[in-house]
Amino acid sequence: MRSLAAFVGPGAGLPVSQPAIASVVETDARRAYAGLLLVVLVWGLNFPLIKVPLEVLHPFVVNLLRFAISTLTLGLLWANDARRRGESFTGVLRRRPVPILLLGVVGHVCYQVLFILGITRTAAGSAALIMASSPIWTALLAWLSGVDRLRAGQAVGLAVSAAGVAAVVIGGGRSVEFGDAAIVGNVLTLAAAFAWALFTVFNRPLLTSGLAPMGVTFFGVAAALPVLGALAVPHMGSTDWSLVGVAEWGAIAFSGALSTGLAYALWNVAVRAVGPSRTSAFNNLVPFVALATGYALLREPITPIQLLGGALIVGGLYVVRRR
Repeated sequence: MRSLAAFVGPGAGLPVSQPAIASVVETDARRAYAGLLLVVLVWGLNFPLIKVPLEVLHPFVVNLLRFAISTLTLGLLWANDARRRGESFTGVLRRRPVPILLLGVVGHVCYQVLFILGITRTAAGSAALIMASSPIWTALLAWLSGVDRLRAGQAVGLAVSAAGVAAVVIGGGRSVEFGDAAIVGNVLTLAAAFAWALFTVFNRPLLTSGLAPMGVTFFGVAAALPVLGALAVPHMGSTDWSLVGVAEWGAIAFSGALSTGLAYALWNVAVRAVGPSRTSAFNNLVPFVALATGYALLREPITPIQLLGGALIVGGLYVVRRR
């Protein structure tokens, strides 16, 4: 005879068999992995797509528009998350207002400004490969600040990844499309990766203090928006809005709503379902999606130095995460 739990399901609070629990866990994991594949596609596509509006708009104007959409998207996601948690919308901010707002302004503004100026001057694939090096600088900063230890095997992996970054930055210093300006774009993108790593290390105490990650992210992004707006205002008057068509608005919406909003939510779901180590491994696929879509959409050539640098970056990070 079948138990009552078999009819009413686990939500009724009755004892559930181990196979039933395992089935639920397996289903959650499958959904998480499917979500991560979507995240990889979205983040990889973001690199070539963001270059579309940059053809007709100043980089600071593009940043303002996509960040405004990101703020709205994250605000909606946080409102839903806060309601699910039973928290007030502003509860996170009231508990730690100064570090949340200060880190948001410093971290997001510095990173976003360097990123948008960098990708304007270099190929989408090169920018994605360089941004993939962010975990290198995060690990080094965490070690230097005493937050984490660095073992011998990890040091070797970081050195290999750093060699890959150098290959992409210097070896891709001149391109057919961007000429000598590509090395400037590569260096700016490298500075953006370092800025994000710095933000990650100093933001870690907030995320491990019991505050909701989505709330911390939303208020940090919202704090950065006025500064990004102030940077964009001087360029608004010279903008020819008639050149901004469906493709440009679509790319801005994609970057703002999906790359930052939806992808971030799916990433957090995966961290909960399958753990941070398995989740972070998917980030290694992003630059290769960017290389492929950059070639397909923008006809940006894929060079041997990019492939070599990418292999070194990803291979080194794999060693670090396995140690």
